[in-house]
Amino acid sequence: MQVLGIKTDLIRPGDDLAACLEKAMAASGLSLQDGDILIISESTVATAEGRVVALQDVKAGPLAFSMATRYGKDPREMELILQESDEIMGGIPGVVLTLREGFLYPNAGIDSSNAPPGSVVLFPRDAQKSAFEIRDRMAKGRKIAVIIGDSRTHPLRLGCVGVALACTGLEPVVDARGQKDLFGRELKITRKAVADNLVSAAQIIMGEGDEGIPAVIIRGAPVPVNDSNSAIPTIAPQECMYIGALRSAPRPYTGGYDDLIEAARQAAKDAHAPYSGFSVGAALLSRSGRIYSAANIENAASGASICAERAALARAISSGEREFEAIAIAGNSAEPVSPCGICRQSLIEFGGDIVVIMANEKGDAVTATVAELLPRAFTDKCLR
Repeated sequence: MQVLGIKTDLIRPGDDLAACLEKAMAASGLSLQDGDILIISESTVATAEGRVVALQDVKAGPLAFSMATRYGKDPREMELILQESDEIMGGIPGVVLTLREGFLYPNAGIDSSNAPPGSVVLFPRDAQKSAFEIRDRMAKGRKIAVIIGDSRTHPLRLGCVGVALACTGLEPVVDARGQKDLFGRELKITRKAVADNLVSAAQIIMGEGDEGIPAVIIRGAPVPVNDSNSAIPTIAPQECMYIGALRSAPRPYTGGYDDLIEAARQAAKDAHAPYSGFSVGAALLSRSGRIYSAANIENAASGASICAERAALARAISSGEREFEAIAIAGNSAEPVSPCGICRQSLIEFGGDIVVIMANEKGDAVTATVAELLPRAFTDKCLR
């Protein structure tokens, strides 16, 4: 199998990408043959489509400013991430993990590398359509395939590998179930990510920096080229073993809010619980960094009682706070104490991504977001 790089001039917005690739191939003495697979970087396709955005032209909204602070992003880039993604899954400083059209992308696929200073490159408008059009333009009677590819990291692995965003002319995933392994056992779940593997091979030649090789020809691959125009298949988030495991709530607490838990434990000592004897403390961490603690207050008329979580929330709201990062709840119980339904509803008023750390008297703790504890909640969006 051969991987032949196509070195081009700098691709600019509005360029005819197919013409640029044909010119570059002619200059290098290359031409497409039957069975060839053309791999093109998504940023090259997007640039030619004019998907380059100057950040100075982007007006960031309040949500973008809030999330930019949380994840250490430029508010203008954060605004584009919100516009380009279907769901924000979470993130770490500098990177926001997003869901877009069934795929997980860091920063909604928005890239500042290989973009003019002060600009970013968005994803192609319709990568599958672009792949089909490029194949239609460049085939000229030959049987070829076209893949638009990008690079990604795998969970808990350092470094990038290739991933296909769109492909035409071959089956992107081949079902290997029913085949036998070396010991004659039947494969039960294996599916070969053919398009992704081909992009990974191309990445070795294309590189990530100033190589100037935005496309390659893969020749002699043991992959049948046909008339397929199948989209890259996806699976539902709840069926993904990574997201399914990470979204299962509550999860074991692994650190980060020890001081908040201790503040909740101390608050529980001031609980007024003469009827149940069940003392609960809550400590609410605002985005400003302040902590508001309170305990539960029972009343002989049970309807007048107030939970620790809502007592802490009332203290914070009366102090002018409106944005919160996390709340720790600690009770004198055998199991980590969970907020009641009213408290969950009260908290989600201020954001479903508030982290809830639930602890017991021994210090065991589990964690979840408010949205995970109260799925399909009634919020202001329902009123609109």
